Amino acid sequence: MNPPCAFCKKTVYPTEKFNCLDKIWHKGCFKCTECSLKLTMSTYKGFNKMPYCNAHYPKLKATQVAQTAEQTRLKKISNQQSQVLYHKDFNQAKGAKISVVDDPALKTQRAASQNQSLAAYHGLAQKKADQEMRRPAQEDEPEQEYDPVKELESGYRRQSGGYQPPPQATRQQQPLPPVQPAYNYEPEPEPEPPAAPQVDYEPEPQYQPEQSGGGGGGDLKRFKALYDYTADDADEVTFAEDDIFEGTIIDEGWIEGTVCSSGQYGMAPRNYFEEC
Repeated sequence: MNPPCAFCKKTVYPTEKFNCLDKIWHKGCFKCTECSLKLTMSTYKGFNKMPYCNAHYPKLKATQVAQTAEQTRLKKISNQQSQVLYHKDFNQAKGAKISVVDDPALKTQRAASQNQSLAAYHGLAQKKADQEMRRPAQEDEPEQEYDPVKELESGYRRQSGGYQPPPQATRQQQPLPPVQPAYNYEPEPEPEPPAAPQVDYEPEPQYQPEQSGGGGGGDLKRFKALYDYTADDADEVTFAEDDIFEGTIIDEGWIEGTVCSSGQYGMAPRNYFEEC
């Protein structure tokens, strides 16, 4: 069943149905309650579920209520506890001169402190004030450096009434007498160290390694090196190409003897030499 219109109370069909303010309206019946101005969803203002235009929208006014004694007391307490008023008074009084009233107790304490002050007892403050008043107004003069010559001249003027320069001593070149010692001192001769005993030194005989023949024969033979060789063990010798080697063959692969150029004695590989 179709609902009735909220303005004209007639049936509202679905093609002209308009929902607003929890009511059903005809699109042509949605008007201002005061001036019957046609409204839309963007131009209406609702009050008590009735549409109004912007000009006739009811304005609410605050109702004035008389303050009771309890409300006055609570307002006073809130003002006392308010930090805003506290900071306002503090900022206003900042930098202002506070005048203190001299009460009898403060005057008594000030008089006692003046009596206990040594400066007031000796009158030093009054003397200093009088000296400052008698001081002539002089410009600051630059400090002068100390001159010992001028100080000495002023001392002579004070003693004799006038300046008299001191007599200058004449320098004479006189030969100085020879300096004679207070006593004759002859140093004692130092004892000579004892001579070291002479020992006949005989040089120790140098070790000559024995040349022993090997399995190849005991006669010395001369060999000529075909290549360079560096010793691998302590009993081997090092030689260069074309060096002459005198020794004996100890087995098929090694010979033992002396290198003529360096004088080393030891073993060498046989295939590095050829017989001379």
